[in-house]
This record gives sequence, structure tokens and C-alpha cells, in this order.
Amino acid sequence: LRKLFNFMDIIIVQTSIKLSDKVLDAFPTRPLKLVPLRGDGGLFRTLFLVIFMLAMTVFSAYQIPNILYDYKISENAVPVDATVNGSCRSQLFVLTNCSVDLRYKGNEVSRNFTFLDLGPKDVLVEPVADANDLSKMTVDVAIDNIWLRLISTIIFIGLFGFSVIFFIYRQILISKVKKALLSVGTQPLKLIAIPAKMVVSNKQFIATYHLNLEGKDIRIAYSGNKKTPPIVIEQNGNTYVLAVYSPQQNIPYALDVPLERIQATPEEKQRFHEALIEEGLL
Repeated sequence: LRKLFNFMDIIIVQTSIKLSDKVLDAFPTRPLKLVPLRGDGGLFRTLFLVIFMLAMTVFSAYQIPNILYDYKISENAVPVDATVNGSCRSQLFVLTNCSVDLRYKGNEVSRNFTFLDLGPKDVLVEPVADANDLSKMTVDVAIDNIWLRLISTIIFIGLFGFSVIFFIYRQILISKVKKALLSVGTQPLKLIAIPAKMVVSNKQFIATYHLNLEGKDIRIAYSGNKKTPPIVIEQNGNTYVLAVYSPQQNIPYALDVPLERIQATPEEKQRFHEALIEEGLL
């Protein structure tokens, strides 16, 4: 076990940059406790995404009965002089959505379907019906694009289903990381600067970095708002974030500017901030 810790410590040292003595000396040396923030990836956010993707998966799967309905008509389709209300319109440059109401000899049928199409113009539709049962109606566009609709539906079901599994898997990893980090309790922490990728989106500052957990390389992200952004260092064209880790685990934990992610006193925070400012890091 000790050899594993030494190996992980070597990995962290090799991928980090050296901080000045002034910054290292200003960081608290007493035992500290880590404090998870909302930016660590909350359960409720993952739950929302899973529910949303499940809903999209069910919605996509709901298209299959409509496709089968049109397929049965296509086997013996005949044109009918039905009244058509509605249209097919292009959306987002790659999708065509059709919503039409058909009326013929006292029968009414509503059809709504979407398929992939690069056509930028509205599409004209012609009503057709099953020759053996004229009450079953659809439009020619639905029949002409049956296989494209089926393939598109299968792709969407696969993508949304994969997203559900991925979000659940990521939440399990995040929970393991949190559990491992918080299990150390209150201990002296080491300060380090680790490579990261920064993305600023919708007033959120997202730092993505790698860590080693149970021998596996895991990519994890911390997302802070304008009040709790990560502490970022730019050096030689590379981006780093300040983090802390316990010598017992060597799992880096990104710091935020106000240092809310560690239980430091106001005096300790002020001293550390002053050192960062003097070194031009804040």
C-alpha cells in the first residue's frame, strides 16, 4: 500500500509545477478539513439530467408505433382526396417536423413525426390511405422516409440511453471521490498546482483535471460561479489550478478563490490571499 502511495505521489509531482516558497509558507500548515461545495457535482443535478434523458428516451421510443403504423399503410397505399391541415417544416437545419390533420369521408387522423433532413424548405405533402381500410391515413412524406425515421429513432434511443448510463456512472465515480476525500477527516494538507482545462460558460468557471482513484485515471471537474472560481495559474502556455491533497491519499482537490473548500480561518485566508497577490497569481 505504501508503494502505491509513493507511486501516486510521483505522478502528482511530475504533472505539477513548483510553487514559490512564499505561497507555500502562507498556506496553513495545521490540520484542515475539506468542505464539498455545489460545484463538485451534486446528486440533484445528476438526477435531473437522468430524468430528462429518460424522458427523451421514452419520447424517442414512442415514435416506433407511429413508424409501424405508416409501414403497414405503405404496403398497400393509395392516394385519397383527403382534407389536409398542417405542414412539414425544417427545424435546426437537420430536422423536418410534420404535423398534419387528415379528414376523409368522416374519418379523422392526426399525424406528427420528425425525421432527419437537410432540406431548408418547407415540404409539400400528399394524403394516402390503406387500400383495405381507408380510415387509416397518413402522408406520402411519412412513407417515403420510413427507414430514415426508423434509423434516426434508433440512434436517438441509443444516444439518450447511453447518456443515462453515463450520468449514473459519473455520479458513482464522483461519490467515490467525495467519500475518499472526506474519509481522511482533519489532517495537514499539501498545496500543489495541477494541470487543468478551463472553460467559462454562462458565468460558470469549470476546471477539469485528472486524479488517480483505486489505480484508475479519472477526469473530474469543479464548477464555480463568479464568487467561487478555481484559482488558475497560467504558465508557459499551460493552465494549472491550485489544489490540496492529503499525503495519505494523494487525491487532488481543487481550491476556490475564497477558500471555502477548506475550513481555514479568516486570518489564514487573508494571509494566503496576500501571498497570491504578491506573486501575481490572484
